[in-house]
Amino acid sequence: ATLTSNSNNNSNSNSNSTDNHHHHHHTQQQQQLPRIQNMVRGLQLCQSLDQVSQLYASRLLDIIRMTVRTTVGEFAEEADSSVKACVTSMTLERFADGCLDMLFEQLLDILKSAVGVQQFGNDEGVAAFFSPQALTAAAELSSKSISELLRLRKEAHSLVTLDEMRRLWDICIAFTLELEKLSDYKATALRSTLLAQAKAFVERRHESHMSSLVAALDSERWTQCDVSAERQAALTRLCSGRSVSSSSKWHSREQSSLSLSYAAAAGSSSSSSTEQNKSPTALVEGVKYKVIWSCLLLVEMIMSNIACAAHFQSLATNVVGKVAELLRLFNSRSTQLVLGAGAIHSAARLKSINAKHLSLVTQCLGMTIAILPHVRAALMAQLPSKQHGLLQDLDRIKKEYNDHNEKVLNKFVNIIGGIVEHNLAPRIAGTNFDARAAAGNGDGCCVFLDGVSTNARKMHQVLSALLPPDHLQDVFSRILAWLDQKTPDLFEAAGGQFQFPVTDPGKRQMLVEVEQMTTNLNQLPGVRPWEFTVIRVLERKLEYELHPPAEEEAAEVVVVDESDGKADDVVAENADDGVVASGAESSAPEEPPVGAAPGPEPVASGEEPTSNGNGAVHSNDEEVPPMNGNDPAASPQKEEEPPPQDEHEMQILAANDDDKNEVSPNEEQQNGVASSEEPASDVTAPEEEQVPTKESEVPVANGMSFS
Repeated sequence: ATLTSNSNNNSNSNSNSTDNHHHHHHTQQQQQLPRIQNMVRGLQLCQSLDQVSQLYASRLLDIIRMTVRTTVGEFAEEADSSVKACVTSMTLERFADGCLDMLFEQLLDILKSAVGVQQFGNDEGVAAFFSPQALTAAAELSSKSISELLRLRKEAHSLVTLDEMRRLWDICIAFTLELEKLSDYKATALRSTLLAQAKAFVERRHESHMSSLVAALDSERWTQCDVSAERQAALTRLCSGRSVSSSSKWHSREQSSLSLSYAAAAGSSSSSSTEQNKSPTALVEGVKYKVIWSCLLLVEMIMSNIACAAHFQSLATNVVGKVAELLRLFNSRSTQLVLGAGAIHSAARLKSINAKHLSLVTQCLGMTIAILPHVRAALMAQLPSKQHGLLQDLDRIKKEYNDHNEKVLNKFVNIIGGIVEHNLAPRIAGTNFDARAAAGNGDGCCVFLDGVSTNARKMHQVLSALLPPDHLQDVFSRILAWLDQKTPDLFEAAGGQFQFPVTDPGKRQMLVEVEQMTTNLNQLPGVRPWEFTVIRVLERKLEYELHPPAEEEAAEVVVVDESDGKADDVVAENADDGVVASGAESSAPEEPPVGAAPGPEPVASGEEPTSNGNGAVHSNDEEVPPMNGNDPAASPQKEEEPPPQDEHEMQILAANDDDKNEVSPNEEQQNGVASSEEPASDVTAPEEEQVPTKESEVPVANGMSFS
């Protein structure tokens, strides 16, 4: 006991910062040292020093056990409780900030005393009697005691927040490092226990994240969500490579927001009603994205996992798998809810899936794809080089997100395609371009071509308010490419009473109207002009050129000298091909080529040629065939006139949140018109213009219809 007291004073003197305290303890040591040296010599003479050394080692272990029981009892709520009951009943704050802090301080003091005793033995030449085994045994007992206390609270520690787990991890690691420094003992048991609890925390937290994300997606109304300043700051840090440099204060708020994730997802489109300085879009690498609440929740969960990997680096490999599972869950579940129309039957109970929902999906996917390289880099920084291969899974996930985004963009094409093929194509049968040319309808297009332009324009109005410029260009490039390829096929497959025009004016009328449609489509704001080939395809079909090449200028010039009555041959050189001809040769009538159709009869001198309107030229004394019912080419079939624009125009309803015009799914099936929770983005055709056949209905797939 005297040796322990003396060594304790010695250790305390080394830890004091002031000269007065150091001088006081040094004086006590100098006064007690002769007495202790005399006691050691006496024990050597009596051959009892070995026995005293064993008693000292046993006493040291008893002191450690008593210290642990006493300290735990001081923080127990009930005085007579067992150690297990005391530990499990404590709150985390009481256990970590109170019990463990005091226990670590006292145990380290005991170990420092043991180090002082061992140093005294070395100085007095009796180190064999005060061997390091006593110190090692004391360090081992201290490590196992703390491990047992942590094990008793394993279940409670798996439910703590990230900030609380970091606090517990930090103080335990600090104690472990100090213990190993004093005794050269590797506290493997304590490290294993601490790592197991951190792993259990990560697993439980991941389960909570998965269930919260599923609940948020199932209750998602697929409406735009505001982005708080804190979430935008987190995205900025992630994209700038500082994802793990945020303060603990922000982490604390993050835990609070995640704990309320389900309530926020079900009750509001923002994470907290008290947050200020919100923005309607999320900014990633200079690109603005309109996102939903579930997407922001996914980003917070990913950031939380990156923080776990940075703080618990031994678990970084586990965290990579957790991040991959979260990303795949969001991708697969959003596919089921929107493209698979699962949101109609989920907790959100949407009436239909419209273009507004699709546009939000593609922007959420775009933002996630944009941050994936930064997530990969942040995780790579926490992994050893030999485990970088685990990040290939994130590369595969990026491809899955791109495939999903491609399907969403193609769905916009399917919307227009359904309208064109099922609502507008049946109207081709009532179109006669020969009759339209004869009637002088040169300013407007037929019902089919006008409907294509109108619906594309309405779709553009909806998407231009929802999609960023690059996405809008991508979508309409796909739509224009589809129309360019499909328009000639629809004319070919029209059947019924439709026939391609046979007269030159009719052929020209058809090509002019198609050209007008393509011009209208290319003039949509923000749309990349498309090089349409539909005109060339129809020209080959009709064997008629809308814009023939200009005729070449005459290659010969004849000059006649009337003074002598002779024709002087003046040689003229063609500027293009250098052909030289004489005036006599050019004055001779030109023979028609072999196989050419005979030209019109020569017109008598002084008579003006006339045209009958069908491309045939007649002289004034010829009888022009009347354009009446007796002429088959001049008796067109009556074409269905397009209704007034204000009542029957093909429409794509503007996007909004007004649900007044919603109809039930049963009414959809009865009427053949798809309803929409937000009719703003649905593309519809007026009922009075629909052909009364089943072909006028848009195909229904997986409970999702677009009309």
